[in-house]
Amino acid sequence: MLFENNIPYIIIKILLIVVGTLGMMCSTTVFKRNLKQLVPLIFLYLFYVAGSSAAIIVLFGYAFFLRVFLFTISTPAIYFSFRLAGTQPSKTIFNYATQVLLSLYISASITLFMSKIQGSELTDFMMRFAAYCIIILLEYQFLRHPFLRIYAIIKTGWLVLALIPCSLIILSVTLATYPIPYVENPTGVIFIYLLGAVIVIIYFSIFQYLFIQYHFQATRQNMELLEFQVENLKEKMAQDAAIAEQSRIDKHDTRHRFQTVAYLLENEKTSEALDYIAQYVSQFQLETTVSYCKDILLNATLSSYFGRAKKAGITLETYLSFPDTLPIDSGEFSIVIANALENAIKACCSFPEEQRTIVFKCIYKPKLMLEISNPCDKDIVFSKDGIPLSKEKEHGIGTRSILAFCKKYDAFCSFSAENSRFTLKVVL
Repeated sequence: MLFENNIPYIIIKILLIVVGTLGMMCSTTVFKRNLKQLVPLIFLYLFYVAGSSAAIIVLFGYAFFLRVFLFTISTPAIYFSFRLAGTQPSKTIFNYATQVLLSLYISASITLFMSKIQGSELTDFMMRFAAYCIIILLEYQFLRHPFLRIYAIIKTGWLVLALIPCSLIILSVTLATYPIPYVENPTGVIFIYLLGAVIVIIYFSIFQYLFIQYHFQATRQNMELLEFQVENLKEKMAQDAAIAEQSRIDKHDTRHRFQTVAYLLENEKTSEALDYIAQYVSQFQLETTVSYCKDILLNATLSSYFGRAKKAGITLETYLSFPDTLPIDSGEFSIVIANALENAIKACCSFPEEQRTIVFKCIYKPKLMLEISNPCDKDIVFSKDGIPLSKEKEHGIGTRSILAFCKKYDAFCSFSAENSRFTLKVVL
């Protein structure tokens, strides 16, 4: 085995491979902890890797280490990264096991190449370092965004997919280490790369499946968005039609009232005419359509939900400042506002009318910010991620929709409950 007797370099090489694999994992992951929290944990893990690997190699040999590293290094790395990311286990296993599998082929290929050219430790180190840097940069540049989009939209099927890289890793390690290490077994190398070709085909099929699922889910979301837009437009059109009809009725009644006033004045009944006019003016209410912004969908959403709030006896405090053109899809932003106001109105209706107040703020300078506040109970329960937990079964869909919007647009989102007021804040 290459450099087998140089244990210090073997440990350095192992650490380089581990760091490179962790970098590949991080390239397609959003961590819930900041860098200051991550660095000490990574160093602690690397210290464990170095110590455990050195002990196994010294006591049992390098060949034995290659047969057990999946349990001593890879499995703890997957669990370690999962705990830092805090995402769905099956998604995490699929992602990280795939990265481990790719890392195995990178490392094994470099080892075979170095065995052929009889390269030095420095050449081996620099080649591995360059290979991992290139792979990490390529994954971050080209795979991170589409993978995270797929990750966010596709919710099911990951458990079955996660079994594929796990099985392929076990098969690859078995071919590479039994009955003898792959560098000493030319036939084994052929089988390993034949397996690699099969793996490429399998992953091509997997990602075809994922993209089909992604487009299906995206199409379904677009359909839901279109349905929402249509419903908003229908409601707005119904409101406008009702106002137009009322306007026609008022014009018709006004003509008759003018005839009455004219009759009274012709008969010199001036005081009666003035009294009649005063009575008519006190009863006549002119309703005008309020325009909150230039965007049709957003204005229809605000008109609809503000109208519902007023009918429910809710006091509205609004602070509005919208740009002429929104930096995001107005339909999706309208859904966020609709879900938030739906929850706020529902919460207000459980309080006495004098406590029903919704504060609605939406400004776009320096950043587009939405803030909605409403009265709440003191016993609101939040998850460890700060997400409010619904007490009722099948509820909380609106909150999940808001979170999906924020994840898509990389927006800051916070929920808080202080001084008997619940507040949602979204900042792009």
